[in-house]
Amino acid sequence: MLSWKLVLLALYAVGFSDAALKIEPIYPTFNVPEYGSATTTCTNMDLFGTQPEWVDPYGQVVGPAGGGGSNDKQVSFHTNPDTGLKYTRMHLSNILKAASGGYVCRADGETQSININVYIPVTLVNEDAEKSQWMTYHESGSLLCTMRGEANTVVSWDGPNGPITDGGRYLITDMYGLTIDNVTLNDEGSYNCRGSIPDIGVATVLTIQADVYMVPKIRYPPINKNATEGTSAFFTCEAIGEPQPDYTWYDGSEALEDPAKYLIEEDGKRLTILNLEKDDQKRYTCQVSNPAGYDRRDGVLTVDIPPTPTRAVTQEKDERESVTFFCDIMRGDRENLALQFKRYEKWLPMGVQVDSRIVIQQETGTGPDAGQPGSLSLTITDIHRGDEGDYTCFARNNGGYAMSHHFLHVRYAPVINLDYSTKKVYSWIGHQLNLTCHWYGYPVPIVYWFVNSQPLVGTIGDVAGNATIYDFNNGSSSLFIDTKDSDFRPYQCDGRNKFGRVRHHIQFERAYPMKRPTNVRAISASSTAIQISFDNPVEVGADFPEYLRILGYVIGYSEYQQPTEMYEIIQNMCEPTAFQCGLLCIEKERRCDNFMDCLDNSDEENCNPQEDCPGGFKCPVRDGNLNPCLPLAYVCDQQADCVDGADESEESCSAYYRPIFYDMRLKGLAPDRIYQFRVAVMNEVGWGEWSFNTTERTLDYGPPSEPMIFNREPERNTMYEVVWLEPYDNGGSPILSYELTYSRVETADAKEHGRDPLTVPASKESETAPVFRHTLTNLERGTFYFLELRAVSTWGKSSPGTLNFRMPGGAPIPPPSNEPLGPGLRIGDLPLAAFIGIVVGSFLVILILLDCLCYCTNSCGLTMCICVHLCGKQSPEAKEEMEAVEYSAAMSTAGNRMAMQRLKDFETESHAVSDGTTHPLTDLSTLPAPIYGDLQPPSVPSIYSGMSASANHPSYRGYMYPSSEPTYANSDLFDNTDPRYRNEKMELERDLKNIFS
Repeated sequence: MLSWKLVLLALYAVGFSDAALKIEPIYPTFNVPEYGSATTTCTNMDLFGTQPEWVDPYGQVVGPAGGGGSNDKQVSFHTNPDTGLKYTRMHLSNILKAASGGYVCRADGETQSININVYIPVTLVNEDAEKSQWMTYHESGSLLCTMRGEANTVVSWDGPNGPITDGGRYLITDMYGLTIDNVTLNDEGSYNCRGSIPDIGVATVLTIQADVYMVPKIRYPPINKNATEGTSAFFTCEAIGEPQPDYTWYDGSEALEDPAKYLIEEDGKRLTILNLEKDDQKRYTCQVSNPAGYDRRDGVLTVDIPPTPTRAVTQEKDERESVTFFCDIMRGDRENLALQFKRYEKWLPMGVQVDSRIVIQQETGTGPDAGQPGSLSLTITDIHRGDEGDYTCFARNNGGYAMSHHFLHVRYAPVINLDYSTKKVYSWIGHQLNLTCHWYGYPVPIVYWFVNSQPLVGTIGDVAGNATIYDFNNGSSSLFIDTKDSDFRPYQCDGRNKFGRVRHHIQFERAYPMKRPTNVRAISASSTAIQISFDNPVEVGADFPEYLRILGYVIGYSEYQQPTEMYEIIQNMCEPTAFQCGLLCIEKERRCDNFMDCLDNSDEENCNPQEDCPGGFKCPVRDGNLNPCLPLAYVCDQQADCVDGADESEESCSAYYRPIFYDMRLKGLAPDRIYQFRVAVMNEVGWGEWSFNTTERTLDYGPPSEPMIFNREPERNTMYEVVWLEPYDNGGSPILSYELTYSRVETADAKEHGRDPLTVPASKESETAPVFRHTLTNLERGTFYFLELRAVSTWGKSSPGTLNFRMPGGAPIPPPSNEPLGPGLRIGDLPLAAFIGIVVGSFLVILILLDCLCYCTNSCGLTMCICVHLCGKQSPEAKEEMEAVEYSAAMSTAGNRMAMQRLKDFETESHAVSDGTTHPLTDLSTLPAPIYGDLQPPSVPSIYSGMSASANHPSYRGYMYPSSEPTYANSDLFDNTDPRYRNEKMELERDLKNIFS
């Protein structure tokens, strides 16, 4: 073991004979950053040499820790266990710049040195703060890159467009920053600030994200506003800038922050001032700001105070006196103030009115009775009772409008209101009715009642039967009478006030039952029905008012010499709200609604869309305030209801009257029986005198009578619903079924079937009997059809009921011809084959011409296809492909111009905002026209006189059937918005849909 060590030492001795000391690292200069650490080793290559030592640049021997060394500078001694060589290791910590210099290692008279260079490293002082910076558009911008390092530290910059050199728009400052002149949008992006020490070769890089900010500019400033007190007003403000600016609203110098008063919405762009008061009239400022700067614009709010008219007054004046009303306001803006008087629905202009007694003028404030300057006065001289009522002062300004209602009471003697007072009344024993008197006058007249000039007070049983007085304290009074035999006397009512007493006379007459009808006879008979005809009594009409109006008829009938009599009641007057056709009463609103509800279509005749009396008769002359619209049943009933008797004129009778009650039919009788019957006429008193008995025999059993088919328009293009009534006479046996035959025909008035008629059975079962229905399907559009319907019983088939109808659609399609198609078919003078050849040849010629046109204009078509594939012509697709390549090359540089275009757009927009241009303000919305309520004269009670409490006729929902056997008709409801009928109409519509849908 010892031998190889000796050999190794010998080799070391030989190898390092020229250098006894060795320093590691072997660099001549050892670069160490300030406050860094360094370790260097010195080895004595002489195996038998001494321990090397280190000497600092100041000639001081560096000792070990605790032996002259320090924590920042010390040595440690070591011997290599393998070679036995001695070496000393020097440790430097927290080294300072002053520690730079040459360090010497010495031993056995030998020295070696190493230069330790302590340098200040490049460090980023504000790295976090300087990673993101911004510059202002169109101004000089600076990017900071704060570094610490050696004096010879070199800084270089790289921008979004590559390396940056000092000069032109760029200036690299002494503090390592970068200044850019006239910043543009292209200067936005990522920058690298690189600091390096050239002789050492170290560098530090700071990456900066630079944004280009734009000073905000208000594009749409607040505009001046007018708003009304108590409402809300808003301002809007919109600006441009980068980044998006913040919005702040100011009232002078104070920011608006009260949420109860100010509502700021839409990211601050909209300011709403709530519950405006007069103090809110001021200037409001919109300020927009971002890190690049701010902008401010103002808007002025004007608060308009709506007018408050002076208090309304009520005055009482005697006739022939004078009165003055003033129109003025107590509060509100007088600017743009308009004052005007209104009388009910009529505006009164300035100056002398049409009635020269009334003068409206503007007051000047002078004179003993003058009003305030600027107010209006309305003066009425020589007052009469027609001047009584409301006089409205209307005031309007920019804030709105308001009204005050002055009222004039004219004191005058009572005047009877004949429109609402009873003049003549008919009654009968047991009938209850009201006598009514309504008086005008002021003070309001007191009403007194008399019978035979004897006063009535409260309830008097001895003088006028059972009479009860009802006073309404408005000049109106009613006398309720339960008629007795002693009540048919003259009645009087007095109207009294302190200006006079006036008496009104009422005729109280007796009414009588109707006289017997005449000429009662049977005009036809069948197996189960007898048709009866008769004439009305002579005592009918205006010449016999005591017999009142005919309400209907009653037929008493029985088998001959049988004691049990049955009654058929036929009421011939519908309610005033109904329209009568035949034996059917329908609601008046369903007249002239384009739907046939009556079997004879009379509800759709004599329709005038301009009249204000739909479903009734309009009297041409008004009778005071009474409605001149009469039920059609009142027309030509021999009793004048219009003032001028127009409802009884020959023209009206011809246009509206229909003799509908003089031919009647008894149904449900037994075949081959003798029946006796008699007729009485009904009025409000009751049944009149019976006619003399008449007899007639029913026929023996036989086929039923023909069904009655409703003429209805088709509701669908290919379907038709046939609706009919069962025959009035079933021939004495039940109807077993119905047979329906129909075919296509050429005309609308065809009387017989066309080719190939179809016969289908129709069921006799119906949920809406005696109304039946059957739906025909697969019908052809625009085609005429002829239809026959027969009823079938055990006694045979009935005569057919017929119907012609046309399906909706195009032109009528002719029915198939009976002539067969064959070779002899010709079109005009040409055979069919020649005509087809001409058509096909013409089509080919047109096709060739079109192909040539396509080749010449658009390079397409059959000719173009032949040229490309057989002759080598270039196709249009290849040409388009070459053009697309050229276009792509031309567009390759288009992206370079996008930033410049963005800059141009912004500059144009920014200059337009900042050049002081006055932007047009939106027009303020004009104040809406006031909505005035209808002002009516003093209301009077709705009094009904002479009406019978026992004369309420039976009515049914929608229809009113005077007959014991109801008659049906096709019906659809007209939409009536009157709430009195809405629920009734809905129920009726539901029932009718079940019947006819």
